[in-house]
Amino acid sequence: MSASEVITEINNLPAKEQEQVFSFLAQKIIAKRDTEAKTSLGEKLSFDEACEVVFRENRELLGLLAK
Repeated sequence: MSASEVITEINNLPAKEQEQVFSFLAQKIIAKRDTEAKTSLGEKLSFDEACEVVFRENRELLGLLAK
């Protein structure tokens, strides 16, 4: 599945499930940036905080979602 197909699928999800996807992505980014980060760190982020992390680290994702 391509990135654009994944994004389309995310856009089709209910808002609550989209929040879960963004939180998951933020968690992965944080863990990747800091190898000592605990995997539960992303779960402590609010939706807005998770979005900020995801879009700050993945500008192309923000561009694709804005289309």
